Amino acid sequence: MHTVVIAALVSAAAGLALTPRLVDLLRRADILDIPNARSSHTQPIPVGGGLGILVPWLFGMAVVAAVGGFSEAGFPAALSAGAAVLAVLGFVDDRRNLTPLSRLVVESLVAAACIGAGGLPVFEIELPGFTPLATGSFGWALSWLFVVGFTNMFNFMDGINGLAGFQALLGASALAVWASLAGDSTLAMAAALLAGSSVGFLRANFPRAKVFMGDVGSLPLGFLLAMGVLRVQAGAGPVSAAPFWLPLLFVWPFLGDATYTLLNRAVHRRNPFRPHRSHIYQRLVVAGLSHKHVTLIYASAMLACIAAAFVCREHPPLRPYVFWGGLAVTTALMVAIVVRVRASTTQRDGHGEPAEGGRRPTR
Repeated sequence: MHTVVIAALVSAAAGLALTPRLVDLLRRADILDIPNARSSHTQPIPVGGGLGILVPWLFGMAVVAAVGGFSEAGFPAALSAGAAVLAVLGFVDDRRNLTPLSRLVVESLVAAACIGAGGLPVFEIELPGFTPLATGSFGWALSWLFVVGFTNMFNFMDGINGLAGFQALLGASALAVWASLAGDSTLAMAAALLAGSSVGFLRANFPRAKVFMGDVGSLPLGFLLAMGVLRVQAGAGPVSAAPFWLPLLFVWPFLGDATYTLLNRAVHRRNPFRPHRSHIYQRLVVAGLSHKHVTLIYASAMLACIAAAFVCREHPPLRPYVFWGGLAVTTALMVAIVVRVRASTTQRDGHGEPAEGGRRPTR
């Protein structure tokens, strides 16, 4: 545990030192997010701050591997290679706006290769109160779907100051602590490095943004968190070390918001890849809350979900109450927010969605 804490502190120091220099470099290179009709910022802001997280993390992973700090080679290599490829994909997308299909192809190949290298199928699906259902070979497909899906969900949720940064920091911290308690030193080290590296970016992005994360950061971060969740549930295999839903609590605010939004847009036959402001966090901004307040609400929800996961870890009899009660509360809150925003806004597109160009856009 002491080594993990030291790794997190060193990576945090590296991120804090690198990010201001990265911001200056991005500005000089004219890699900027130019304000448009949907933007909430009025001045060009450098985009690509996710490199301030990824570079210290990759360097830290390389150093730990070089000194023999990992007990295995496959999983760290899968994480590092996958994150690096997705960072390149994100950088190109930030500059040239790739088509959704081309992005999806690369993401799918990366996810399949890294899940295979890491040996991370979803072994079983277990809901509290029901008999676990073994997935068999379908577990590999389920893992692939989750990694590709959450990689894009994290990207979709990177829309207001600090939101993605807090999910990266808190989600990775939870993974590091959980893995340390479970004796998984490899995941603990990788997650601790990621949590520490997130500090520098978060300081530059919240509450006032000096830099935006960009796809160069959001794609690999979503991938890394998804792989961490799979590692927690897979354990050493072939039996799940934890129910799949349990580590999902580490990223539930992002997963729940994005899942609701995708389902809502599917019901209304809308393209999920087209820019929109239908996410729950975007609806809160449209309703008049500041970016700071919305981000703090989500950060509080993240902490509550993480705490619930650790309570379930220590007290298994409470799992049905936490799972079903939490699901009911989450659903009720989402419905309440949607109803409130519909009542408080006047510009809509005919389906109860905030209209493009409406007041208080996100970005």
